[in-house]
Amino acid sequence: MKDYHSLLARMNRKSLLVSTKGAGMQNGRRKSHIHGTSLDFADYKIYHPGDDIRQIDWNVYGRTNKPYIKRFQDEKEISVSIFLDATSSMKQIHSKWELARELAASLAYITLSHEDRLSFAAISTKLAFHRKGSVHNKRTFYEIVGVKEKTVNESFTQSLRSTIITPTQMIILITDGLEKLSLFEESFKRLKYRNQQIWLIQLLSEREINPAFSGDIQLVDSENGKMVDVSLNTSIKNLYKNRLDQHNQELEILCGTHGIRYCQISDKLDIQTIILRELAFAGLVQ
Repeated sequence: MKDYHSLLARMNRKSLLVSTKGAGMQNGRRKSHIHGTSLDFADYKIYHPGDDIRQIDWNVYGRTNKPYIKRFQDEKEISVSIFLDATSSMKQIHSKWELARELAASLAYITLSHEDRLSFAAISTKLAFHRKGSVHNKRTFYEIVGVKEKTVNESFTQSLRSTIITPTQMIILITDGLEKLSLFEESFKRLKYRNQQIWLIQLLSEREINPAFSGDIQLVDSENGKMVDVSLNTSIKNLYKNRLDQHNQELEILCGTHGIRYCQISDKLDIQTIILRELAFAGLVQ
């Protein structure tokens, strides 16, 4: 097991950047549009019968001869759903699968560290849970990093549609995005509830982006196990790369059409660089 001590220490100072203000029922660390009783001052309002007389600012009253009461910014939780693609396509390349688990675990850790509510599911496995609070952050991090659940369903998009139950303020999808765009579009339509903020993080291996193979090779379809004999030459490689680029570009456009934030990352980067630089630059982590 890797030593994640430094990463966890740095993530304690990070949070997820959510455009919608906290609207949960429980206390958290996020500023809500609801005025409450936290220590962060919001504004004044004129006193009306029935207001808490203890909130009257007598210094302001002395200057204006009018009773104003202080209003404070309440802090409410948000709910975050993280869905990790655990299909055979993701697990086929060790470096990609390891980074995918680290990424999901890191975002879950940040969520719980800020007293937000987390829903997590490793799509295409039976692993799913709901947790809240920093008391669970380290245990959850290592549980996700160590996911070894067997794949029970080979389709990320189809499993995703059956997994989504209730709306949350933020949804984060971590997948290689290598399914048909029509299947992603069906899932996107089901995901858009109310004012949810949705992110799709497409994680690809450098071996997928720039395959180093050449000559006569035998490829195995990770989804159905079928083997295909292929002769890889320069023109075939270029065709593959062009088709992959086109698919990724169309996936990004599809995300934009449905108001979903898109970010593509490669397994050539380490998890600290992704969390602290790439996702901060993209606007997911602050």
